[in-house]
Amino acid sequence: MKILLVNPVIPHAFRLLDFADEKAKRSIGRRVMVGPPLALNELAGMVPEEEIIILDQKTELDNNPQYDYLEAYKEELEVFKPDIVCITCITAQYNATLKILEVTKKYNPEILTMVGGIHPTLCKESFIGTDADILTIGLGKNSFRMIVEVYKAQGYYGDYSKIPGLALNKDNRLIITRSLCSLSYSEIKENYLFDKVMPNRVLTDKYNYTIKHVNQKIHYLSTSSGCTHKCNFCSIWQTTNGLYFHKDVETIIDELKTMDQYHIIRFCDANTFGDIKKARLLFNRIIEEGLDFHDYMADVRTDTVLKHPDLIELAVKAGLKIVICGLEATSDEELKAYNKDNTVENITKGLRVLNDLGVYVNGNYIVKPEYVEKDFERLAKFVEDNPIYHSGFTVLTPFPGTPLWEEVKDQITIKNFDYYNLTNAVVKTTLPEKDFYLNVAELYKTSLKTTDKYLKIYGNELLTE
Repeated sequence: MKILLVNPVIPHAFRLLDFADEKAKRSIGRRVMVGPPLALNELAGMVPEEEIIILDQKTELDNNPQYDYLEAYKEELEVFKPDIVCITCITAQYNATLKILEVTKKYNPEILTMVGGIHPTLCKESFIGTDADILTIGLGKNSFRMIVEVYKAQGYYGDYSKIPGLALNKDNRLIITRSLCSLSYSEIKENYLFDKVMPNRVLTDKYNYTIKHVNQKIHYLSTSSGCTHKCNFCSIWQTTNGLYFHKDVETIIDELKTMDQYHIIRFCDANTFGDIKKARLLFNRIIEEGLDFHDYMADVRTDTVLKHPDLIELAVKAGLKIVICGLEATSDEELKAYNKDNTVENITKGLRVLNDLGVYVNGNYIVKPEYVEKDFERLAKFVEDNPIYHSGFTVLTPFPGTPLWEEVKDQITIKNFDYYNLTNAVVKTTLPEKDFYLNVAELYKTSLKTTDKYLKIYGNELLTE
């Protein structure tokens, strides 16, 4: 059997760039994420006996703005002739996903088409009447494996209705199978996570996932599923219905032992430090096994840093070089509105701890569309007063299916999902649009200044080579 796994393009729809000068664009460019579609590596690992290709069109477009993803996809269909096409989809990939599905069915209507990921999990109704045969809702590895088994036994017209966690697209309606949300925590952990199954990373080694300024390869590893918190703008915690599952530490160690060729390892889950006991054991085991030659990246909350500075120090000894912190806001009022469960005091103190330990912090702040001049000034001052390696700014985006979407969906002015990439205001801004984006661009120039300030205080050595 032949299976084609596709990571669609994320269109380069950035209104912000229309108002940014070259200096701001240089800072904005540091937002670009380099790395593989790990979810597809994991799916491929679930069915190692099948012939599989991973097509990473997001990376192709990022590397070549002239990349024609539909023509490239058509060529792949002609050459590979897959039996199953499976697409991973976040909101910004939705339109490209629909076009890929349409091309697939025009080529061969009996190719089984599947779509998984955050967008179909939160917005399955948006696929009604499309060319997607099956949607996987939530954790999809076991569902994918079972779909392949049914296809091998019964073919395209097989009965997939007994597989939990699916929405079957039939007769302009969705047939929902047993929800994974109805299962207990232990049942999900024991029967649906498949943490011990290694991702097939070989299938994406043809792509150049390299951090340019240090010329080092990067790959992702997931240490957990879900999240420990429920921020109202975030969709990650909803993929597991609010549950948090941390992988067995020895499973993570076994996986790391297969990744020597990748110098930079990004722990790409929402909160690597969500289980303090397991995080402590993980970094101790990394040191014990001599796996501290990697440069590690991980997400961490500033309140966790404050509560467990010794754990962060241990992680640094194990090779932790960069952390990603969702700082979000510069007032307790805004943090509370986001359901962030944190304080500005924690943020400022936590950043100082990380800086003193030599960790490079990539911190992210949210810019609300209703910001006026004084709000931008307040945010810029906070960034200057709390210098870190890099400060980024995302425009508050109500992703479909999140609590924030439900709050503001009647105010949406941009309904084209190509623009849902955290750089565009999709609801009306209080300031004139030009003034709003000019202010955001100025924040990015402030970020460059504070990087220089940070390096003067804490040194200028970047990732080790």
